Amino acid sequence: MAGGRTAELAVLASGTSWLLPTRDARTVRVLVGPTGMLSVLQDFARGVGGAAAGPGIAGDDLCFTGWQVDFDVTLDEGLAAYHQLLSAGALSDEVCEARGVSTATVRVAVGEARFVGSESWLGREASVFTTDERTGREDFQYTALLGNLILRSRGEVGDAHSHVHEVTLTGVAHQLVQALRRVHPRTATHDDTAVLVFTADEAERLRQGARDWMLAAEEGHPAGEDGTPEWVRGLASAESAEEAITRLCTSASDAARVAERVLELGALLLESEAAAQV
Repeated sequence: MAGGRTAELAVLASGTSWLLPTRDARTVRVLVGPTGMLSVLQDFARGVGGAAAGPGIAGDDLCFTGWQVDFDVTLDEGLAAYHQLLSAGALSDEVCEARGVSTATVRVAVGEARFVGSESWLGREASVFTTDERTGREDFQYTALLGNLILRSRGEVGDAHSHVHEVTLTGVAHQLVQALRRVHPRTATHDDTAVLVFTADEAERLRQGARDWMLAAEEGHPAGEDGTPEWVRGLASAESAEEAITRLCTSASDAARVAERVLELGALLLESEAAAQV
């Protein structure tokens, strides 16, 4: 880590707040940055807009820069570096480059989320980009808070296959919540809430399902007169699986209606798979 970077980290550590979530059993992760950035990250993790959604800044974009430092506290060097940060609020070049310590820059952008389709959503969104100082690998986390729907995506920048999408739907009828589990096994439910997790392959499967729906509906009908729902057309025309997930989740302005559409498309995919096995 260059001396300039170390100095910047020292200033941030001594002058602003820290956030210390536990990453795993052997690693402690410290996020260092402006208080506003840490507040935004905490609140978006809880599913609320937090400071970024406060009065008077709707429509504004907020940008922050900070640091992420991981300490392997099972190693003597990592544990020593962690205690030094806590006691001194700064890390030397030697400690930052020691075994058991890794650093990354963190860039956070927060703003208004607006999706326009057959219906419109308006909410708040946060994008977090983390770049590892040693490897150059860049990861992202995206969160859109849209009323009773939360869309989260994460993965490595430039590697679409690594992307994972999580959709949280609240205020959904119990029968519908249970039905979602039958069409998409990677669904966790509690009361009126369903959390659906889609891998990149599963997101692509949804996009292909929408295209199959359109092809089946077009048989024997003039173009544009097949009765295919507009939200299906939008999903089928998505340029990527990630865009398809976004379009599906914002195809209606209520989580319950989105859940119904996920159920419709999921049931169609199950029928298609069953027919292919006959």
